[in-house]
Amino acid sequence: MPRKATAALGVLMASSSSSLAVLLFIGLLSCQKTETVSGSPELILFSDTIDWDWELGEFYGGNSFYWWNNTANGVVMQGEMPGDCWRKPFDFENGNFFLRFEILEQPSDQSFFIQLGIWQNVGAEEGHSETISGRFLLENGAGTLEEIDLGSPSSWWELHSDKPVDFCKPDNFDRIGLVLWKAEPLCLPMGQGWNNSQACANPEQAALEFFPMRARVSVVAVAAGHSFSGWQNHP
Repeated sequence: MPRKATAALGVLMASSSSSLAVLLFIGLLSCQKTETVSGSPELILFSDTIDWDWELGEFYGGNSFYWWNNTANGVVMQGEMPGDCWRKPFDFENGNFFLRFEILEQPSDQSFFIQLGIWQNVGAEEGHSETISGRFLLENGAGTLEEIDLGSPSSWWELHSDKPVDFCKPDNFDRIGLVLWKAEPLCLPMGQGWNNSQACANPEQAALEFFPMRARVSVVAVAAGHSFSGWQNHP
């Protein structure tokens, strides 16, 4: 074979080897496992129109409480939240929760405060765990609409500081829901056999100002390190 042809063949072989090496490298990259984070950093915990009454016996509680998650009555409603852990892959315990509360019907225009709470291991021999957000004011009765930043559950009030609610065990959440306080004087319109040092002096009379109530309620959880996209994305 002529010398020029031999040189040309050598260049072609070198070029082919180089191309093959590149292809092999790309193939190896494509075969490597990529870590992906499933889920979303912004999830709905609850969104519905509720009918909040005074009488006990309903799955949602009654009195000053409205529970949409109540395992004692076989009701488990945790929206889009993970069923195994609320701290990973997205950390909702150290994120922020947001509440949208619209009063559709109320017997009066009396002001009240609203809170969001989570109760865990109710009935446990060593006592249950409980965490409650701050209180937020709603005024003027039917037609009132408030969009509220409830803050981070990591900073909410705990019933037992040495036994906080475990956000990686949502299957042990007995109740999730709302607490209503009469604004003036500040007290809980609760009774019917329920004992609480902060109950109104005449809870049944106080209840007539608030119940039955009909409201449109949404709760959105946003994970730590992320910003709320806004209520316009949760019609």
